[in-house]
Amino acid sequence: MRMRMHRHCLVWLLALVFLLPALAQAYDVLVVMDQHSKIYDTLLLGFRNSHHFKERILVLQDYVENDLVRIVREDRPAIVLAVGGRALAETRMIRQTPVVSVFSYGINMSNPPPNLAQVKMLAPVERYAALFHALGAKRVGTVLSGTASSYAVKASEIFRKAGIHLVIREARKPGEVAKQLESLKDTADALWLLPDPKVVTSESVEAFALYSLRHHLPLVSFTEAHLRIGAAAAFAPSLEDLGKQAAETAGRIMAGDRPTEIEEIPPRKIRLRFNRQVMEHLGLPVSPLLHLGGSEAE
Repeated sequence: MRMRMHRHCLVWLLALVFLLPALAQAYDVLVVMDQHSKIYDTLLLGFRNSHHFKERILVLQDYVENDLVRIVREDRPAIVLAVGGRALAETRMIRQTPVVSVFSYGINMSNPPPNLAQVKMLAPVERYAALFHALGAKRVGTVLSGTASSYAVKASEIFRKAGIHLVIREARKPGEVAKQLESLKDTADALWLLPDPKVVTSESVEAFALYSLRHHLPLVSFTEAHLRIGAAAAFAPSLEDLGKQAAETAGRIMAGDRPTEIEEIPPRKIRLRFNRQVMEHLGLPVSPLLHLGGSEAE
């Protein structure tokens, strides 16, 4: 009798050993999002249309606190999809599970972890150089933090080849942006607002917009949302296609590619948008932007 009980216990133990991993990984992708948003819904639509992963969604907006590391350890998803800047920041403590980041602005991440693959949102520098050339700008001013120095060097070289001088002022914090913008007086024909997380806040964005309108300088931004507050033009990536790119990246990793083997992924589909009212206020024609494939923001 005792022997039979031991056998039953052994059978149950063996079953648990093989069953628990299957139960733990009940889905493929843990989707971590900053908040509920129609923008994110569109992005996820592209993600789901490209690949049919099993997924669990965690919206950070719904939690005062979350233990993301514990969830990943217990659920053991194959991939974590970080949607948004806060979601990306929250995944920095995840060391082993591959992370695919999308819809996170930022021109530079110092020491990116080896388990991270990023689908970028910022248009290639060459597209910005062509835009400023169409605007007739020979000197483009911007304000960046010291952490963005590597991006600034790359952008300066590409702009130089296009016959444009990039004038850079450095700010250590958002409160210094307005002062640094004033130092650009008489040295810039246009302004370039970049997604530098060290200096970009709603107040510093407003400072860029006010300086632009006050000094009649076209402001080019990294997001079309700023067209509503005075930017002249911006590049807008296709949200649905960003989702598709994220799914393709996740598929590559699940097929065996390491995140470190995947080069930085620029947005595949980008459209140029402009604010006609601002362009007319600045006395600038819109026809050069139309020749670049631009369209008027609604």
